[in-house]
Amino acid sequence: MPQSIVNFECFDTSIQNITHTNEWKQLQNTFNEKKVIILFGHGGNMGVCDHGSIDISRLTDKTSLSPGSAILCTSLISDFSFETWIKEWLLILLRNINEKDVLVLGNSCSVGSKSSQSIINALEFAHEKGCETAIISARNKGDVLLNTTKIITNSIYYHTHECLSLMLIYQLIYGYKNSDFNLDLVDCPPSIKVKSVDNEEISFDINTKRDVPPGLEKDSNNIAIDFDGVLHNFDKGYYDGTCYGEPIYGSQEALKQLSQKYNIIIFSSKCLPDRPLVNGLSGRELIIGWLQKYDLLKYVKDITHIKPRAKYYIDDKAISFKNNWQEILSQL
Repeated sequence: MPQSIVNFECFDTSIQNITHTNEWKQLQNTFNEKKVIILFGHGGNMGVCDHGSIDISRLTDKTSLSPGSAILCTSLISDFSFETWIKEWLLILLRNINEKDVLVLGNSCSVGSKSSQSIINALEFAHEKGCETAIISARNKGDVLLNTTKIITNSIYYHTHECLSLMLIYQLIYGYKNSDFNLDLVDCPPSIKVKSVDNEEISFDINTKRDVPPGLEKDSNNIAIDFDGVLHNFDKGYYDGTCYGEPIYGSQEALKQLSQKYNIIIFSSKCLPDRPLVNGLSGRELIIGWLQKYDLLKYVKDITHIKPRAKYYIDDKAISFKNNWQEILSQL
């Protein structure tokens, strides 16, 4: 398996830690109470805010605004400066809005940069105007924004913070929907709807029992079969590391029949990446060669060392668990 190049820094744990803080509870309460939610950031964070703003308006009864237009941003930067353009946008935006109804939420990664100062200037101005203010930031910006609720993600990478901040916006929506302010809102998160071959609409509900995750329905028809001792006669054990044995009686016909109903996946510790090569071949290559020799490879979907998704597992060393650990212990 290739190594993942994207590190999300314990994403799920970060979400849990953040949403159990007093600062988060304060932000959730403020979000619930306010009628207008204003979001802004720079770069990827602006994309997050624009996306979040649309969905706050779409999934709740609140009005949400974000300066996502490049025309708007560049015009104000040209007229004023990079450090003050968001402040100037807020000045325009708040002309006909009651500031007491507003939560202004900034989103920022950097510390000590022009981008960071632009966010700080805008939040300080919003507070002076009478708005409630909050910031979701990758790092603590220090002794600034004393009147602003601070949510710190402690992220190392930009992409981690951007993804976390988007999920936190959805958490605010979810927290509002499940609060005393619930007003028959659209489900959050909304489930993906697809069309079946007969044009029937299908949606996935997180509470619906499924055998496999959404999008992997074909794997629900997998059958996983161990190699040594099930297909391959392994009566000498490891021996010289090769696939030396004959097919176990009935295995060839069984694979042929099973392949007509199931996707056959062979799993074997022979395929483990730490296994030494035998005659220059990996364990997986040895299994492939053996299957080709007996004209069985055509029945097999995949060969792996991991436990695959499967409807059934066939293994000579397996102990069938039937919701009774005492029975298991007695067998062992």
